[in-house]
Amino acid sequence: MTVLYFDCFSGASGDMILGALIDAGADAGAVRRAITALPIEDVGMETSEVVRRGLRANAVTIRIPDHAEHRGFLEIVSMLEGADLPPRVRARALRMFEILATAEARVHGTDVDSVHFHEVGALDAIADVVGAAVAIEHFDPATIACSPIPLGSGSVETDHGTLPVPAPAVTEILKGALIVGGGEREVTTPTGAAILMAITDRFGEPPPMTLHATGYGAGSADLSVPNVLRVLVGEEASAELAAHILVETNIDDMTPELIPHVIDQLLRAGAQDAWSTPILMKKGRPAFKISAIVDHASRERVVDLLYRETTTFGVRASKIEKDELFREWIEVDVEGHAVRVKVAHRGPEVVTTSPEYEDASRAAMATGMPLKDVYQRAEAAARRKLRV
Repeated sequence: MTVLYFDCFSGASGDMILGALIDAGADAGAVRRAITALPIEDVGMETSEVVRRGLRANAVTIRIPDHAEHRGFLEIVSMLEGADLPPRVRARALRMFEILATAEARVHGTDVDSVHFHEVGALDAIADVVGAAVAIEHFDPATIACSPIPLGSGSVETDHGTLPVPAPAVTEILKGALIVGGGEREVTTPTGAAILMAITDRFGEPPPMTLHATGYGAGSADLSVPNVLRVLVGEEASAELAAHILVETNIDDMTPELIPHVIDQLLRAGAQDAWSTPILMKKGRPAFKISAIVDHASRERVVDLLYRETTTFGVRASKIEKDELFREWIEVDVEGHAVRVKVAHRGPEVVTTSPEYEDASRAAMATGMPLKDVYQRAEAAARRKLRV
């Protein structure tokens, strides 16, 4: 079964999503035919290859008439229902605009049927939504996942005047999504947010898959990072390949001072985690249990290392379930010293922060502060930076 993963490291807009899907293999001809099937005169789509900060990407340009006007939600619904579109494409497109309309109504204090779109209701946004729905249908994915979505910064000029970034409609749309700060300007648009919220099954890291294709969709901004959105297309990994495996062995005849070296080598060999536990074996002999969590790809390397680096005569392996929080690193300043802090999210909520020991230790040595105080200051600075 096909899996799609949207990697929004530089934000998301309708044209970026559509460009990435076409670049990954969606039928550009089918997208173009669907867009021209809309009851809009002189609308069309062009694609071109561009480079954004050294990264090649596909740029989509929607060609619309100069006299295009804004559209109301009910008018857009009528337009989509009357167009010659496949049923599932029409349903996805209507869902995307329903999400947009609900957000706009909430932000402006009106009801959905009375919403008149401005930027998001322009004809190019309608074409982006329909095109994205067609491109998704091309892959017919069983699962769609999405990375955390950056919110951007600064302000943006709209028909309602100057608004803060993220625009109010964007934060309304992204309720329930995994979001992160960052971005030099408006990097996630209402159209891009609505498309992702309408199709995404879950947010976080990529699901286990056999990767088949990668597509890059270009945005129009000139940023310090490539202004592109990446989509990964793959085949869902089988439960066997996706499973986590616990590998363990008991050792009672090896000097304990060698254990830290074994743990370090296990991590270098690909173990996701490794540790030792003091235990008592038969006849009351003190011993150590060495444990490692691995995936299918690193299992044999880890087992080989245990035989090579320890005195064991055998290991045991069992499948386990693993749940983990999405993590990111941010950098804060403590008395003029950079300290990285690991931040863990569960959904949109920050649930824990943890300073990097080596950074905090260097800051403590340089300033003469107690290490515990460096930790406290780093965590407080991280939470201020995240606004939590």
